[in-house]
Formats: sequence, structure tokens, C-alpha cells
Amino acid sequence: MDELADLVQEYCASEHFLLLEPALKDHAESLLAFWCSRVGARVTPDSVEQAFRQVAQLDLPLEARQSFPALLREFVDYLVDTGRFPRAAGWQGLIEWAETGYARHFRQDGSVRGETVRHTLPAVGRNEPCPCGSGKKYKKCCMELLG
Repeated sequence: MDELADLVQEYCASEHFLLLEPALKDHAESLLAFWCSRVGARVTPDSVEQAFRQVAQLDLPLEARQSFPALLREFVDYLVDTGRFPRAAGWQGLIEWAETGYARHFRQDGSVRGETVRHTLPAVGRNEPCPCGSGKKYKKCCMELLG
């Protein structure tokens, strides 16, 4: 979203940004731009949680990734205080909610925890009907695609 990207640049040039702790400033613009590009125009609990998860996996120093929630809170406070993006007022609760789970993504050594992948489809035998609904046997239809 171009509007949010412009607001990230404005924020990084503002007095609000100058008052941030130096540790938050180092990667601030790139982190905020990344987050805004991942969340997009529709900020939902799922998009916020997914964006936080992606930030945790970025190839940046651990301190930058761990301090991201504080940076994001400051950015959203700037948007609300200045009235530059009125919809940001509704984001504060979502960000606080996602922040609680964000810290759990990091192990003690700073690496990021992965996600467990679970198969949602039941196992299909070779000679059973294909789950795609074609009427063919699984081995003659989607076995190569799904297997």
C-alpha cells in the first residue's frame, strides 16, 4: 500500500522518530515498510499475526527483530496522534494481541521456532477414488500431483 509506505517515510523523518531509542532506529524504516507491505490495506488478526511471524524470520540482527513490537507501537501511536491515518487507532488492540505470541517465536538462542505442518486430508489408497472428484482412481489421476 503506497499510502502506508509514504507514512513510514514521513515517520522516519519526523521528530517522533528522533525520540526513539537508538536500538529501534537501525532497521526501523525497512522493518516498518516490510510489515506494511505484508499487512496491506486490510488489517485483520490473521494478517497481523502472519506479518509478525514473517518479521521474526527476517535475516536481521536478533535485537532488531525482538524490538520490532515496540517500534510498531511507536509508529501506530504516531499515526493516531498526528491523525495521518485514522484507521490505525483500531490496530492498537490487534498489535498488542499479536505481540504476546510474537515473543514465543524465538528460542533462547535467538533462532526462530518453526511451525508444525499437519496433513489435513486423510490418506488415500492408490486404488481408491481420487479426492478431486473426477471419478478416476487416485493412481490414474492426482497421485503424482499430491503424492
